Amino acid sequence: MKNPPLVIALNLPSYDKYEPIMQAGGTLVVNQSMVDRGAKRADINTVFVSANEIAEQIGDKKLTNMVTVGALLAALPEVTIESIATALKAHLPARHQHLLPKNCEALRRGLNPQSSRW
Repeated sequence: MKNPPLVIALNLPSYDKYEPIMQAGGTLVVNQSMVDRGAKRADINTVFVSANEIAEQIGDKKLTNMVTVGALLAALPEVTIESIATALKAHLPARHQHLLPKNCEALRRGLNPQSSRW
C-alpha cells in the first residue's frame, strides 16, 4: 500500500521507512524499545510502546508483536481484544492453545502500556 493508514514499526528501519509515507490522520505504533527518536510528523497519531520490555515482563519476548497489536487497538475501537482472542482460539492448533492467556495479556498490556511517550 502506497500510503498506509495503520502501521506497526517494530524497529528503527521500519519506522524510518513508513513514517514519511503514512496517510495523514493515520496511526503509527512504534516499538520504543528499538527506536531512539521521536516523531517527525504531527499529522499522524504516533504511539510509542516499550513492547520488548512489556513482553519480557510477561515472560516471553516472542509476545512483542502482540503488545504492539494491542497498542494499535486503541486506534481501532471496532476491533476488541475479545474478538482477537476468539480468532486466535479458532486458529491456534491444539498444541498452542496454552499460549492464548499470555497472548491476551500482551494485547491488554499493549492497549494500556503505562509507557512514556516521546
